[in-house]
Amino acid sequence: MPRPIVLDVDTGTDDALALLYAVRSADLDLRGVSCVAGNAGLEQVVDNTLRVLDVAGAPDLPVAAGATKPFIERAQTDEQFHGENGLSGVELPTATRTVSALSATEMLYTQITSSAEPVTLVSLAPMTNVAMLLTLHPDVADHLERLVFMGGSASQGNVTAVAEFNVWQDPEAATCVVESGLPVTMYGLDVFNRLLIPQEAADRWTRSGHPAVRAAGELLHRRGMRAAGFEQDYEGVLGDAGALLILTHPELFTTEALPVRVNLQGIGRGQTVVDRRPLAQDQQALDRDPWRVLEVALDLDVEAAAAAYCAVVDDFDR
Repeated sequence: MPRPIVLDVDTGTDDALALLYAVRSADLDLRGVSCVAGNAGLEQVVDNTLRVLDVAGAPDLPVAAGATKPFIERAQTDEQFHGENGLSGVELPTATRTVSALSATEMLYTQITSSAEPVTLVSLAPMTNVAMLLTLHPDVADHLERLVFMGGSASQGNVTAVAEFNVWQDPEAATCVVESGLPVTMYGLDVFNRLLIPQEAADRWTRSGHPAVRAAGELLHRRGMRAAGFEQDYEGVLGDAGALLILTHPELFTTEALPVRVNLQGIGRGQTVVDRRPLAQDQQALDRDPWRVLEVALDLDVEAAAAAYCAVVDDFDR
């Protein structure tokens, strides 16, 4: 049976690629999408999300608007990477579907608690909406199978030397998720930056007559857009969709149960501190101040994971 999921997104280029996969994968049952400011402002994120779902031919599922800014930090969009419209200039048709009257928090709560089966919540964005859900509705934990978030790193950062963008944008919200006590999987930069889609596939997709397939090709070619209209050579980094592949193809990933904490202070603010030492090395300290243990993705079969994503996009044309 397909796994029921809800998504929390800040739809830029890689969230869009993830939405296409979530809609088409036979292994996933997408129940709803909540939006938060991140790669772009909230209004743009909502518009992008509705357009991508239309292009993908998604069923009539709720899309809800959430937080316009982090709990404490000022909102900082990622236009340098995702362009002014969040999709690096890729233009999709105006959406025919509309946004839900419910807030993101209320929509997520309704979709999760009304499901007959436990739901997996996948966060591909700053975790403000998710933290609000867990705080305002703690009973939602009884209905969640797992929480997967794209964010953090067990090595280096991307927005600072040590911090990844989604966690850095709202580290208090990330702390709420990490400390929730739920089964949590962290899909961070250690695997995010290595999952590449071959240029041959992206080139082929841009020539497709199917709007979802063509969008996937165009988005991959535009990923890496920089300010002032400059573009990098093709890189093919898939990004957020890997957090869905770890659900549908867990055998392709190497994960390890590791203690994790979010740094909230100083130059390292927003860093996910991942303790990779043998636990017995400082057991007394851990007993005094225990860290939550998360499932942390550390490695993957790049070719097989890329092939799995490509197979789902190619399925739009069948």
